[in-house]
Amino acid sequence: MMLFRFVGYYYLKYFLIVFCALEMFFISIDSLKYVDKFPDSANLAILFFVYDMLYAINYTLPISLLLAMVIFYITMIKANQYTALLAIGFSKKAILKPIVIISLLFSLVYIGLNATPFVYAQEKAESIIYQGNFSNTSEDLLVKYGEDYVYFGKIYPILQKAQNIKIFQLKNYFLSSFTQANTAYFEDGYWVLEDVSISTLPDNFKLGGKGLETKHLDELKILKGFRPKILDTIYQNKPSVSIIDAIQSVIILKNQNAGSEKVRSILYSFILIPFFVPLTAMIIAYYTPSLARYGNLALLSFGFIVISLVIWGLFFALGKLSVSGLFLPEVGILTPLIMLTIIGFWHFKKINNRS
Repeated sequence: MMLFRFVGYYYLKYFLIVFCALEMFFISIDSLKYVDKFPDSANLAILFFVYDMLYAINYTLPISLLLAMVIFYITMIKANQYTALLAIGFSKKAILKPIVIISLLFSLVYIGLNATPFVYAQEKAESIIYQGNFSNTSEDLLVKYGEDYVYFGKIYPILQKAQNIKIFQLKNYFLSSFTQANTAYFEDGYWVLEDVSISTLPDNFKLGGKGLETKHLDELKILKGFRPKILDTIYQNKPSVSIIDAIQSVIILKNQNAGSEKVRSILYSFILIPFFVPLTAMIIAYYTPSLARYGNLALLSFGFIVISLVIWGLFFALGKLSVSGLFLPEVGILTPLIMLTIIGFWHFKKINNRS
């Protein structure tokens, strides 16, 4: 327990320093894009920085955990503290365990955040900058709902509204009726169409027979469970969606016998990719020398930083490419992560045997 507190204290200290520095750097650079569009209200400006800080966590948290570990080991070796811990009987694995546990806990917290509105921080920040003109509009969506097809001219996921909605109802693979509404809003799990026009086609097209019937309704509820963010997830190239919405999207796609590759990629990115941090930590710790004279610390620290950035960038890129549909999620995300898991645990198992 004393070792855990000792290692954990220094690791967390370095993590907070790196994390805060990267957060401020990210916010400073990202804010330059909107320097001419900042709201006059101080409250809105502060709110923008808060949302931008939350959005930056997606990039700064994993790399901060790895860089903090590199700093921890290099600093401990330079001060001969690492050698002293080994000399009094602590193993390399015992010294590494607190770092792995802490990084694992942070990864689990990050995964939990991805199941909340935390993932929409970027959209909220941009909506403040554009002050209502930005709404992440999705256009021209065609959704299969049971045997029917629903067309949305425009969807505003943040506002939970839609425009120009058309419903094509089929019967025995033939069009039986056509429903149209100019506006709709999402409420209590349904899309509620306003001022609805329903045109019903006759069963038999005969001269002198029953013709087209048209009726009007004030409201019509459709698409149960198709939340705006779920539609955005399924049908857009760059969806921003929480784990909860992604799971519901998988269920809907399964019920519709549709492909779920994009949504599975999102789930793998949110749930599995964060675990690359403790796995990479195992590999880095294995190649850390016990004495400063066993290696060039400047070159070694540079190499560890490069390895951390490369692995982080690789998984980040693979996640984005899988979401865009370039790779199957099992090929683009699962396979590299399984390989990293095998390599990481092999190094963790052998770490005490390395001189």
